[in-house]
Amino acid sequence: MDIDAQALVNKLTSNYAQEIALKDQQLAMAQVQIDQLNAKLAEKEEDKDGKNA
Repeated sequence: MDIDAQALVNKLTSNYAQEIALKDQQLAMAQVQIDQLNAKLAEKEEDKDGKNA
């Protein structure tokens, strides 16, 4: 019985680790998108500032 319980704990731990890794990957991809949007926004702000000068 102890072996089955340990196997279950190991499986759940592995599943949680996989979910966390997936969420980390999703967060990294979201951060890239945020960085790209921030860069575009900065360019637009520069263009606007250039036209007003």
